Amino acid sequence: MASRFFIIGLLLSCWVHVRAQDDDKTTLIEQRIETIAENLEEGDDADYTTLFDDLSAFYDKPLNLNQATLDDLERLHLLTEFQIQALLAHIDKYGEMQSKYELQTIEGFDLPTIRNIEPFIAVNPPLEIKLITAKDLINDGQHDLFLRWTRVLEEQTGYSYIDPEELAANENRRYLGSSDRLYLRYRYKYRDNLSVGFTAEKDPGEEFFTGTQKNGFDFYSGHLYYADKGWLKKVVLGDFQAQFGQGLSLWSGLAFGKSSFAMQAKRSGRGLTPYTSVDENRFMRGAGVTVGGDKLELTAFVSRKRIDANTEVLQDTLTGEDMLTLTSFQQSGLHRTPNEVADKDAILESHAGAHLRYRTRALQIGASALFSQYDVNVSRNLQLYNQFDFNSNQNMVFGVDYGWVKGNVNLFGETSRSASGGLATLNGALIAMHPRLSISVIHRYYQREYQNLLSNGFGEGGNTNNESGIYFGMEFTMSRRWVFTGYVDQFKFPWLKYQSDKPGSGYDVLGQITFKPTRYSEFYVRYRRKVSDYNAPDDAAVMDYTSPRIRQNARINARYPISKSITLRTRLEWSSYDQAPGVHEDGYLLFQDIMLKKVEWPVSFALRYALFNTPSYNSRIYAYENDLLYSWSIPAYYDEGSRFYIMAKWRVYRKIDLWVRYSRWHYSHRDSISSGLNEIQGKDKSEFRMQLRIRF
Repeated sequence: MASRFFIIGLLLSCWVHVRAQDDDKTTLIEQRIETIAENLEEGDDADYTTLFDDLSAFYDKPLNLNQATLDDLERLHLLTEFQIQALLAHIDKYGEMQSKYELQTIEGFDLPTIRNIEPFIAVNPPLEIKLITAKDLINDGQHDLFLRWTRVLEEQTGYSYIDPEELAANENRRYLGSSDRLYLRYRYKYRDNLSVGFTAEKDPGEEFFTGTQKNGFDFYSGHLYYADKGWLKKVVLGDFQAQFGQGLSLWSGLAFGKSSFAMQAKRSGRGLTPYTSVDENRFMRGAGVTVGGDKLELTAFVSRKRIDANTEVLQDTLTGEDMLTLTSFQQSGLHRTPNEVADKDAILESHAGAHLRYRTRALQIGASALFSQYDVNVSRNLQLYNQFDFNSNQNMVFGVDYGWVKGNVNLFGETSRSASGGLATLNGALIAMHPRLSISVIHRYYQREYQNLLSNGFGEGGNTNNESGIYFGMEFTMSRRWVFTGYVDQFKFPWLKYQSDKPGSGYDVLGQITFKPTRYSEFYVRYRRKVSDYNAPDDAAVMDYTSPRIRQNARINARYPISKSITLRTRLEWSSYDQAPGVHEDGYLLFQDIMLKKVEWPVSFALRYALFNTPSYNSRIYAYENDLLYSWSIPAYYDEGSRFYIMAKWRVYRKIDLWVRYSRWHYSHRDSISSGLNEIQGKDKSEFRMQLRIRF
């Protein structure tokens, strides 16, 4: 163990005399996303592409506060509802702002907040809206081309040699393609007004220009998007996302949930947005439009695309005819074996939806309608715990949402009903009790019969059903440098749920104290305790079917510069897992990050060395990692071992960037890693990534 800590010290000493300045656009944006990602505790499948695009657009063309709308300010993702309202009220009362420094006079805008948003805003006289010309599109538009390659360096079982006779007996014993992950993305953008692009991806194990993938990449996505301030507000063709209200009736894509950002639990739907990610199932494909005036607007869209699913040919008990029947949805997007290829694009999914919104500065009222249909009979193999889930070939959902701001109080909510008769409702309030104290309260009630595959409501469970609860959050600014944030969430599950054979309940508590002594330094301490009922272990000496499962995490995190060129991040985290008498685990994670950026160098570096020891996946610890642009890494650290990664970004030319990243897991007491076709014989798993970005 001593030798491992020596390695950390050696890494620190190697870099300590280098000087630089961290003023790169990408670094600034990634720091904002990193803060959000770490607080959300998401896993590896989290996708922050839309968030990065928003911040990138505002960095390239800062948001003019004298012309910003409510929607524009919400897209920053860096301001609370109270700060937005206070800013707009200040401009109404005193007229156009003259300088960014005027923000210091607005209630709720402390120095850290101003520094956080400063790179993305501007204070200028309002500009007259003019027609976009072809010359503008050519001279001011930006083209981005990304090429990415990723590969696990150790041999996995699915790519190793297998005797032809064995393969003939079971064709799913080996992956069809190579272990390379390939990614291609092109996008043209003109400010926020026009976006045209496409994305293509090949996952490891999938074929490429051969066999089942003669068209090259396994997944293609494309879009054409137009937005303006006039009556024709948005038009989107191709692939897109739709987000409205509080996520109960209609919400696709990422939605932020519980985090240490206790005052940002309220959702702010962005309506129609272009889709640029690589999730192969959870998006819209078709067309959408938003029209209207300053207060009233209507959005309508249609979507038709084929999605992955398991299907069987079953006989109708009434007619005796054979019917193609959906038995389960598939969301992985992986098509590496003949069985997985057979599930690809198995059924046709259709959606038609609309949202009508009336909005003023203080009041917002919306109504949503969504019709969904599948072209086959849906008869999923549901279990007792999820027997009320959607299991039909069509569905209809209606919902209403609202938001009202009066003084220091913001009320919001949404109520939705599905064709099954199930109801889902959420109502909340944000209240500024004092310039230094704000609270948030959210109550939710999702009936077990509520069915909606395009719902993403705030809550504890993964689906917007079978849950009720009340959430209380608080943010207390103790001084200019000290801030306390936290929440308490108490929830109930009226019906059974996965791994719980009886109705259950639980609570989730988080508290964090943050200290910011300087502009570039931040230290925080966090504690979280989560208790929920699950099936008791088979060998547990308990009389009931279920018992409380208790997870605890305590974290000490420090981010601080040691020179103009070097920023360090140090973290120590403890995790605990308990369920029933005699079932207890303790784990820890310790890592040291070094970020190096010297202003006169074309190359910057980020590296980490981590030690971890958790008895099992139950006591896992998540941690955000620096990664390639538009690639997100928040892996779960578990078992015992170490992890190392180093990433270099090289500005090859003024508009050409190259990223190279190497990472390695080392497990101390394992002779194999993973299982099935992904199994690796040995203690190490390493990965190499390379990405090229060309702008023109």
